[in-house]
Amino acid sequence: MFLQGVMKHVTVGIFHDEALGRELGKKGTVSDLVMFNKKTDDCVYTFMAPFEEKLTAKTQILSSIDAAIVNCEQMTAQVGETILLLDSLGITEGMLLLPAYADVTALHQMIQNTSLEQFTIMERNVPKIIGHLVTMNPPRDSSSPAIVITDHSFSVKGIGEVILGFVKQGTINTHDTMNLLPANKEVMIRSIQMQDTDFDSAPAGCRVGLAVKGATIEDLKRGAMFSADAAATIDTRFTLRFTKNRYYPEIKKGVFHATISMQSLPVTITDMSGDTISIETEKPVGYTKKDQFILLDLNAKKLHHIGTGVIV
Repeated sequence: MFLQGVMKHVTVGIFHDEALGRELGKKGTVSDLVMFNKKTDDCVYTFMAPFEEKLTAKTQILSSIDAAIVNCEQMTAQVGETILLLDSLGITEGMLLLPAYADVTALHQMIQNTSLEQFTIMERNVPKIIGHLVTMNPPRDSSSPAIVITDHSFSVKGIGEVILGFVKQGTINTHDTMNLLPANKEVMIRSIQMQDTDFDSAPAGCRVGLAVKGATIEDLKRGAMFSADAAATIDTRFTLRFTKNRYYPEIKKGVFHATISMQSLPVTITDMSGDTISIETEKPVGYTKKDQFILLDLNAKKLHHIGTGVIV
């Protein structure tokens, strides 16, 4: 349920279709994540696409979205890996795009017994895509202690440090004091903006711009987490209940890469036992017990996705 005056927000990842974001919305922030925005009478849509399909950016997007649009017109190994990643995260809402009148048999077989079985297979037709987006109403957790995840940050003269990000759960309010992780600092929300309009509050699901007091720009890198009431914590050692990508070779100890929410960093696999693995990071990581850890082998020649785990 949204607060009075606050519109519904839906965040959608776009994969393997460089032009679609521009056709669906207005270009916003651009980095290795490319943002597009569309506002209707009822909803604010944020579309996120990885620049040049950069893998770490892709996994950061996958950790943050309500739904996905995957162009399957060219069934490459990269598209296949995107489908595996979506399934590993349990994403059930989205669209798979094929040419009009294409045979969908092979794609149906590929997504059988995966979370993508619930995706809609359709032609790449922008009005039809928008028509399907309108039907989406992702569930929100507005009652838990608030968490905000940062995807971009910058300094504004006369205002100070500003972050762009998403309210992952709970509701934030102006002048709230929150814990910033992994910097482990107490910060205050000075102001909240959505679509260039000031608000006093923002519930779960909203994309926000926050002016914050008490942190440096170095503290506010992508993945920085604002946490209320100890909803999140930090650590450098983790034991995960782990589901291996069935197409990845045998897992070995060593240095790999992980995406946790929007944090992406090197990790060391130190132990493996049954369906659990232990990993360590050089620097503290902010996390909640709900977060999924995506492990990647960036040096692999083919599939890079090792698997996905959650805190035991």
